[in-house]
Amino acid sequence: MSIVAISETVGSQGTDIGYQLSRALSWDFADREIIAKAAERYGEGVMELQHVTEEKPTLWERFIDSKRHYLSYVEATIFEMAARDRAVLVGHGAAIILREISHVLRVRMTAPEALRAQRVRQQQGFASDSTALDFVRDTDRERASRMRFLYHVDVDDPLLYDFAINTERLTVEGSVRLIRAALERELVEPTTRSLALAHDLSLAAQARARLLVDPTTRRLRLSVAAADGRLKVVGMADSEALRDTALAIVEGVPGAAGVTDEIDVVPIPPRYVGM
Repeated sequence: MSIVAISETVGSQGTDIGYQLSRALSWDFADREIIAKAAERYGEGVMELQHVTEEKPTLWERFIDSKRHYLSYVEATIFEMAARDRAVLVGHGAAIILREISHVLRVRMTAPEALRAQRVRQQQGFASDSTALDFVRDTDRERASRMRFLYHVDVDDPLLYDFAINTERLTVEGSVRLIRAALERELVEPTTRSLALAHDLSLAAQARARLLVDPTTRRLRLSVAAADGRLKVVGMADSEALRDTALAIVEGVPGAAGVTDEIDVVPIPPRYVGM
């Protein structure tokens, strides 16, 4: 049992390799499904969630909370799928989001720009090689900018991954064989500790997402952590009723062993109400 998280450059065949790998292993596979599941679960539009992990951040969105909410929904979905184990996840920052879990095999897929542009032109019907090359460069730049903005990492940093595959040198089938061989290494063998961490990260991410999707608790500044299956909520609420609502939402996370309440109730002074 393990998880494979693939980070791909456009035109590198990462999605094809991930899909064929999942079929060979009889594991779950998700690329676009990550966004579709998050949209269905948390009631947001697919395009908004796609934007938050794929496109260059605008200056405006650096100052608004809605984009962070979208990111929480995507992260919760990725952590939930990872906690179920036996999954191949492609893109949307999965290799970065799951980097704390030792039994995740993180793979970077790439190839020379010219080859990737040729593949993209064939797949999407661009009018010229130069147009396809511009698309590849723009997409690479936007994805790199997004990951730098969200996680303060350089997606081309080799230390983020266990290994990289150059698909100019390897076919889809050859890449699948290489990844399957890597999965046999003790390095990515799940341990009791790593499985517990995956479970805890999933619980905490789901709790945060549920608090953000509920309009009554969205404005609260609450932090959520999990240890040994138990969730801890820290922060402030301006009424007992609001604190109880937040705790009920967190208690509703499937699989949680319990909730520790560290929410301070600090009523808003009357002169500030409605301002």
